[in-house]
This record gives sequence, structure tokens and C-alpha cells, in this order.
Amino acid sequence: MTQRETVSALSAAMSAEIACFEAYVTAQNSFVTAMKDRDWKALETAIGTQDELTRAIAQKESERAEAFERLRADSGCDESGLYRVALCVPEPERTQLTDLFRRLKLTAMRAKFENASAGDYAMGNRDLLRAVLEELFPEKKHRMYGRSGKTIQPDLDALLLNTAL
Repeated sequence: MTQRETVSALSAAMSAEIACFEAYVTAQNSFVTAMKDRDWKALETAIGTQDELTRAIAQKESERAEAFERLRADSGCDESGLYRVALCVPEPERTQLTDLFRRLKLTAMRAKFENASAGDYAMGNRDLLRAVLEELFPEKKHRMYGRSGKTIQPDLDALLLNTAL
């Protein structure tokens, strides 16, 4: 395989990985929308889509790593970073590789931020609900002790919450 073919394979792998990350961000947005709307069917669908996309990202990442190692071996470069290896590639392909790598890093960071944002939203809602329940039912808040002096679990009474909550 020539260096040009290896660069082409690496570019294709990075482009495919970027497309997977962009699809993941779209799925993450639908996940957040379903979570905010409390649409459980849409939430389940979004989780399934994210799982599929996560597997696809992992597959594309391994393809990219394999193509990168081939390029590094073909170019004879001992350096480990893509920017260093790209210096061993002729100019039109070098710019293409570095631009794709920059886009890949940005889309991966965007996916990470969207994921963290959804997690923060879910934790905020959980903490708010916990605080409301502790305020409504203070007897369930702290440890309770029985007549023998040992800690006991408070009875788990069923709660019926208004959907507006």
C-alpha cells in the first residue's frame, strides 16, 4: 500500500468517525429533549441509538488507529502524534489530515460536553426531587433507631406524585 493510499484510508476513517460523533450529538439532543418532555418511549429509543453509535464510534476509532499506525510505519516516522507524523506527508495531504484531525477533536469535545450537560441536568433534577421528598417527609431523612437502639430502615411507604412535580 502506498503512502497516498494510506493517507486516503486514514482520511476516510477520520471522516467516518466525525460523522459518527455528529450523529451521536444529534442523538444526545433527542435524548435531552425526551428527558425534558418525560417521553419515556422516545428516551428509550434515544438510549438505543446512542448505544449503537457508541459501538460505531469505537469501531471507527480502531480503524483510524490502524490506518494511523500504517501511515507512521510507511513514513518511517518515530513520533507518536498525528501532527508530527503529518510532517512526513506531502503538502496537500498534510493539510487535509491536520484539518480532519482538528475537526475530529472538536466533534469529540462537543459530544463530551453535550453528554456532561445531559448528566448535569439529570443530576440536578434528581437532587431537586430528593430535596422536595426530604422536605415533605422529614422522618425518612435521617437514621432511625428502634427500641433496642439499633438502626432500622424506615418503612417504605408508597408515594403518589403529581405529574406536575
